[in-house]
Amino acid sequence: MPRMNLTTFLANDVADSVTKTSKILKYIDTPGGSDYYWALKAAAKKMFLDDEPYDQAVGVMANMTVSHQRIDNQTALKAAHKWKLANPGEAVPPPAGLISGPQGELVVKLEPAWAIKRKGVVEAYVPWTFKHERISRPVAGMGVYLLEMGLQHDEFENCRFFLIDLVASKRYGNSCITRATAAATHSALETQENIYLNAKKSA
Repeated sequence: MPRMNLTTFLANDVADSVTKTSKILKYIDTPGGSDYYWALKAAAKKMFLDDEPYDQAVGVMANMTVSHQRIDNQTALKAAHKWKLANPGEAVPPPAGLISGPQGELVVKLEPAWAIKRKGVVEAYVPWTFKHERISRPVAGMGVYLLEMGLQHDEFENCRFFLIDLVASKRYGNSCITRATAAATHSALETQENIYLNAKKSA
C-alpha cells in the first residue's frame, strides 16, 4: 500500500497525465515513496520544538552525501528559520495522521512539519518546498481540506492548518477552500488511486 506525502499528492494533481502516471508508478516498487526533504523536517523539529538555533539544527544535514539535496534542504530550513523569527509563538508538537483513497489502497500522509500556538490557537504548517512549482490557491485548498478532514479533531479540533510556500514566503489556509474543493479533492484521490491500482495489475 503506497504512502504518499501530502505535497507529492498535490503536485501530482497538477502534473500532466504522463508525469502523474510515471510518478505514481514508482510506488509499486517503493510503497513508502522517497522524501527529498526528510532532513528539513527533522531539522525543523529541532528548531521549533527544541528551540535550537539554525546553525545547530542544520547539523542534521551534515552527512547528506548528495550535494544538491543538502543545499536544497539547507535553503528550505533557512526560509523556515526566517519565518520562525518573524512569527513568534509557543512551539507545540504538530498533529499527524493518514487519509486514504476510496478503496483504501492509496494513503496520503498528513504530517505538518511544525506547529505553534498563538493567542491560544494552534497553527500547524506543511511546507511547500518545490523550487519551480508555485502552489495555487485551489490546490492549497485541497491540501488544507485534507488536513482539516484528517487531523481537526480531539485536542486539535480548533487547530488551523496551513500550507506554507517557503520559496515565495506565502501561506495558504482555510480561506482557500471553496464549494468546489471537496469534490476536486476526492476526485484527485480516486484518480491517483486508480492509476496505482491499474499499474499494479499490469506489473
